[in-house]
Amino acid sequence: MLNHFTKELNTLISILKDSSFRLSYCSEEFRDENEKIISDAAHPMVCFSEYNEEEIASKNITYGSYCISMKKKWAISNKLNPVLYIDKNSHIAIGLKALLLRRKKTQKGSSFPRLAVMQIKCFTKHVRGYNSYLKKFDFDFKYENEWRYVPEKKDIRNNYISLDNSKYKQAKIKYNKKLESFPLKFNENDIEFVFVEKENEIRILEQSFPFLNGKVRKYTWKYTPKK
Repeated sequence: MLNHFTKELNTLISILKDSSFRLSYCSEEFRDENEKIISDAAHPMVCFSEYNEEEIASKNITYGSYCISMKKKWAISNKLNPVLYIDKNSHIAIGLKALLLRRKKTQKGSSFPRLAVMQIKCFTKHVRGYNSYLKKFDFDFKYENEWRYVPEKKDIRNNYISLDNSKYKQAKIKYNKKLESFPLKFNENDIEFVFVEKENEIRILEQSFPFLNGKVRKYTWKYTPKK
């Protein structure tokens, strides 16, 4: 199952009411073997971690004590994909570096597949590196076993799928607002489980959303909030 974590019960309820996940831009760095930044951009996405019910109980999660777990069949039908984790010194990292550098030098409208290169980069992450969310160096990204939904340009009315990070940081609200009309949708049958922080919240959700009867659990993982 694919798990989307959040810190607040109200956020979880909002996802359930809307039957959708909101897209937002996420800042992503790609560095070479010498730690030089090759690409520093923000991409629109919704992120999940793939753990089954047994695995999730042993995990240390930093993104929240609430979670909605989706069936993998839904993920595949909506073109989600697991992140490709690469080592900075690997052949694939060197190849992607060459493509990204070539893309920078190539003008729009040329025969070089600029968009295709960026679509690959959107699903690529270092095995270990700097986690800007936690402000932590040498973070083990592979531990998160991440899947992503990244839309095509046509899915978001031709808005950016790659936005210079410095430009994004200056106007985060503006750029994320442009994505509000293009959420990642689901229906009640796509939900495997929902996890909450407190026992009394199980009844709250099952009363508010009868289709969740028998699917709501108290969270089982170790939650380590961002400091």
